[in-house]
Amino acid sequence: MKKGDLISIAFTGKEAESGTVFDTTDKETAQKAGLDAAHRRYGAVTIIAGAGELLPGIDAALLEMKVGDKRHLTLEPEKAFGSRNAQLIKVLPLSDFKKHNVPAVPGTIVNANDMMGKVQSVSGGRVRVDFNPELAGKTVEYDIKIEKHFTEEKEQLDALTEKMFPGDARPTVKRDKDTVNVSGPIPLMTRYQRNLMVFSKLVIESIPTVKKVNLSSEIQKQDVENAHVHDDGTLHTGDHEHAEEEEHEHAHGHGHKH
Repeated sequence: MKKGDLISIAFTGKEAESGTVFDTTDKETAQKAGLDAAHRRYGAVTIIAGAGELLPGIDAALLEMKVGDKRHLTLEPEKAFGSRNAQLIKVLPLSDFKKHNVPAVPGTIVNANDMMGKVQSVSGGRVRVDFNPELAGKTVEYDIKIEKHFTEEKEQLDALTEKMFPGDARPTVKRDKDTVNVSGPIPLMTRYQRNLMVFSKLVIESIPTVKKVNLSSEIQKQDVENAHVHDDGTLHTGDHEHAEEEEHEHAHGHGHKH
């Protein structure tokens, strides 16, 4: 493969020392490992080779492989989730947890300033939280396989649509000569607003004959009746929880750097 190729890969990752599977694209493997297989999408995932979407060690290996190749990788921390950083262990006031109604219990996952961390200990009015990636400082192993290289323009567009809009409901994507048109009801376009610009960029970069991507929202009667306007001028229908779930699923998709 070469940098920029649009491909789909299958893989399973595990801790080298314990052999514990922590990520996989295979549902059966996930079930055997006790992972939450019911709330994840499984199957080969679409990525752009060499674009930094994956761990550095995986990214580098893919550029040395071709479709159908399988490879077993042992990745030291610097080519996986990085070394542990003592500066990412913070001591926070217990009052902050109480104010936000978050239990200060060892093992609890917390989000502070868009950083995910795990509570390590509680002492008096202080809570020790580790914001290092869970696998930081650990050697990991991956079994990877390149399943497909998307070379036809229609399949490239379909693959990017599936990649960037993973929910059951997604915008309508149609090609008209050198233009790709993306449209949908305002709530749907709002749900995917962060992905729309990325999708446009990837389409133009991956499909040379596409020169422009048009984004348009459809205003429907029920949208207006149930909507409220945010301070930034965007129209919302109260479907925030669903939007957050789908964005979380995309952001923490298989094999991406966490």
